[in-house]
Amino acid sequence: MSEQIPGNLEFVGRGWHPLLMRLHEQLLAVSPGYSVQQVKEKYGTLRVYLNTGLMREPYLGSGLLPSPRQAAEHAREDAQARRLVAAAEEESAGICESCGDPGQARQGAWIKTLCDRCHGCRPGASREGR
Repeated sequence: MSEQIPGNLEFVGRGWHPLLMRLHEQLLAVSPGYSVQQVKEKYGTLRVYLNTGLMREPYLGSGLLPSPRQAAEHAREDAQARRLVAAAEEESAGICESCGDPGQARQGAWIKTLCDRCHGCRPGASREGR
């Protein structure tokens, strides 16, 4: 399970955990054997990098090739997974990474998506402006 989203929650704030768990459930429906390469925050939004379809075992690095039918199935699986991840990443731009309330991108030393309350709790928030 650590190769899937539930085993990678600690790499982002708790506010995004429900979004990630919903994404996990959606991915299981289209790509049950997906695996995570990386989950992180970048420029204030969620980033999720996956291995699905042809990018997972038994094909990855093995030299094995799928049949044309299997290749078409994997292509559909990959496209569905990419759409789900893109939607979750876009949604994260409006969710406070710390608490899960509605938030917005805040400029500081790093760009973070935070609600007014969590932004006010950050060191130097008064100097950064709201």
